[in-house]
Amino acid sequence: MVAWTLAAALVAALWLVAVFQVPSGSMRETLLPGDYVLVFRGAYGLPLPFGSARLPGNRAPRRGDLVVLRAPDRPGERLVKRVIATAGETVAMVDRRVIVDGDTLSEPWALHTSTAVHPAGFDPRDNLAPLTLGPGQVFVLGDNRDDSEDSRFWGPVREEDLIGRAFLIHWSWDERGGRPRWERILRRVR
Repeated sequence: MVAWTLAAALVAALWLVAVFQVPSGSMRETLLPGDYVLVFRGAYGLPLPFGSARLPGNRAPRRGDLVVLRAPDRPGERLVKRVIATAGETVAMVDRRVIVDGDTLSEPWALHTSTAVHPAGFDPRDNLAPLTLGPGQVFVLGDNRDDSEDSRFWGPVREEDLIGRAFLIHWSWDERGGRPRWERILRRVR
């Protein structure tokens, strides 16, 4: 009986937690290419192995969550981004400042590597007209704002396309240096 209980607990843990390798620098410095993060798949609802049914999640996405999602423009690809706004909120950007429901966000994680600010109408990188999110939508951005494809370019993401919430770097490999990044291993992500 104990063996069956342990086996069931192991299967449930493997079903609820996934591993995601960070492929690019769009989340730099929070996450680096070569970081492997653990993702809680049950955070926003869990797809059942049959059909399109989902189990409900333990909570709705919140501003600041690091999420793994299905790429809206590339089937089969997974991305990691930060939730900036949720359903019913209005998001805009003015000269790199993110504004949600009229309030400018404090974003200590946001990284800008370029000194040039793209003017409104050039592209949506630094200036974005107000956009109100519909039911079941979130607006996501990469922390490396000058080098990230995100909701500024492909629009809001459906909550059902969120795979889960990243919570821990469990391994990190520096491809250039050919060595582990020991200081990043077992670090919580925020």
